[in-house]
Amino acid sequence: MFRFVLKRLLLSVPVLLGVSVVVFALVHLAPGGPVRVMLGPLSSEELVRQIRLEMGLNRPLYVQYGMWVFDAIQGDFGVSWTVKQGTPVTDIIVERIPLTVELSILSMITAVLIAIPAGIISAVRKDKPADHAARIAALSGISIPDFWLGIILIMIFAVQFSFPWATGGWTPPWVDPVANLQQLFLPVITLGTAYSALIARMMRSEMLDTLSQDYVKTARAMGIGARETVLKDASKNALIPVVTVIGVGLGQLMNGAILTETVFNLPGIGKLLILAIDRRDYRIIQALILFIASVFVFANLAVDVLYAYLDPRIRHDGN
Repeated sequence: MFRFVLKRLLLSVPVLLGVSVVVFALVHLAPGGPVRVMLGPLSSEELVRQIRLEMGLNRPLYVQYGMWVFDAIQGDFGVSWTVKQGTPVTDIIVERIPLTVELSILSMITAVLIAIPAGIISAVRKDKPADHAARIAALSGISIPDFWLGIILIMIFAVQFSFPWATGGWTPPWVDPVANLQQLFLPVITLGTAYSALIARMMRSEMLDTLSQDYVKTARAMGIGARETVLKDASKNALIPVVTVIGVGLGQLMNGAILTETVFNLPGIGKLLILAIDRRDYRIIQALILFIASVFVFANLAVDVLYAYLDPRIRHDGN
């Protein structure tokens, strides 16, 4: 297992390095820049050149990239230029992480609690009304855009019913747990809907395949009850492939949080990224994209390790 994990960790290094190169190049080649944002559109070209010289933006891109990577390896992502001038980027991101992590975890838990039972029921009741209803709900969940669902929920709960907790904002759970859960209720529903639909479809497919296996038919022929066969045998085996979808989905939830936090005015990483892009704060953009990519990579690593634990054949093949 140690060799398996080590191999996956080593494979993640070139992935993150490639992401850093692409992001750095795209950010610096995009039109505009932090100097124009700081000085305004009416600033003279001479002043812009002087500030770019002081900030080191006049150097070749490969030199800037090398300096940035060298500092990033040491955990130093520099200071913000336009979002919070002079504030270390690491401090800004750490301040926003708790909300995004909480939103992602609650969305995942909600999606799993809804999707796993729905997928099992849909498979057991194949081609019956419960199956049709679950499949329609899953298809709708995948098709509906997160931002559209969020806007509709705000119109219903904030505008129509005037619930104060539906208007946005975030209270840390250690300050007021009740207010925290109320404020995250709609964002969690918005973010978890498409994710739960994906898991439910996967669970249904795996359950149908498992229920058709000979050992399940043999257990039923031996007089073992349908409930025990489904819950103790079939569902456990069907969950193994679903684990992959659940693990990888954590990274997808981090990605989906960008729009969800913007719609609900939540001060998380997603909203920070949008703000940094709007203000051309290169350092925050680069650090955030690298952070999100790292979440994807390590979520996949965790899934690989868990999958190898559940199925030792994968571990041996990986070596």
